[in-house]
Amino acid sequence: MKKIASIDIGSNTVRLLILAVDENQNFQVLTSRRVITRLGEGMDTHGALTKPRMADTFSALSQFQQDCLEHGKPPLFAVATSAVREASNGEEFVRLALEKTGIKIEIIPWEEEARLTLEGVFWKIPHANRKILTFDIGGGSTEFILSEGKKIVSFCSSSLGVVRLTEKFIHQHPVDPAEYENLTQYLHQEIHTLQQKLSAFQPQVLIGTAGTVTTLAAIKENIYPYDPEKIHAAVLSRQDIETLEQDLKGKSLKQRLQLKALEPGREDLIIAGTAIVLETMRAFQCNPLLVSEYSLREGILLKALGTSTS
Repeated sequence: MKKIASIDIGSNTVRLLILAVDENQNFQVLTSRRVITRLGEGMDTHGALTKPRMADTFSALSQFQQDCLEHGKPPLFAVATSAVREASNGEEFVRLALEKTGIKIEIIPWEEEARLTLEGVFWKIPHANRKILTFDIGGGSTEFILSEGKKIVSFCSSSLGVVRLTEKFIHQHPVDPAEYENLTQYLHQEIHTLQQKLSAFQPQVLIGTAGTVTTLAAIKENIYPYDPEKIHAAVLSRQDIETLEQDLKGKSLKQRLQLKALEPGREDLIIAGTAIVLETMRAFQCNPLLVSEYSLREGILLKALGTSTS
């Protein structure tokens, strides 16, 4: 079997996937890892990646490089998204990553990120020619993709990332009601504007991907240790998410970390992420939410293998 690997360097999380592929395009997951490094922390303030967060990310990439070596050094495709794309020192980060870890990174535009994310989502969720809205909540941005079957009808990238929004609005835990009200008012306005741009049709299905939605599914079902097979294709009603939101808002960071299904590093960010989910469900009048474990890093590999339509 042929082996192939991908790395998705996001604003909050760095993810590795190593697959084995046979001649019939059957896949076997050999390694799936993620590390929260918060690479995009402080971007709104500084406009640049900070040295401590770059160092944490290089450390994660070095670990991933070792994983690849242990699997015979398969072809590796690494991409960077929002934080590196926007940072004034993004090119320097790419240069240093190659120098320190030996990993060559491609900074992809958000249009390519959206296309590859959709490829990854539909790898495991049949689209059945339905009208679908898919959203991918990241640390520095959230992508919204309106599609009919696999055809992208329209898509938008926003600066509604959980790291960015948390730094801007949420400073107290348990959450201060006034801070949360400011956050939700801001999201209501921003997502309403996005909804007007993505108004070609009313979506029949709402799919969410990335850490916020998978974490919400894990907390609801108390899935620990994390099990991708149990998370993937989970269904969350708006009432489920509102109930989780109320509980999480009332907890301190320490109390949230007592929830085993809540990954350390997300305990402060989960509030902004949950607010994005709820405002999206309200604006697009979609209920329930279908959770996808698969997204960009799978799309990267499907493109590399020639099975992607991007």
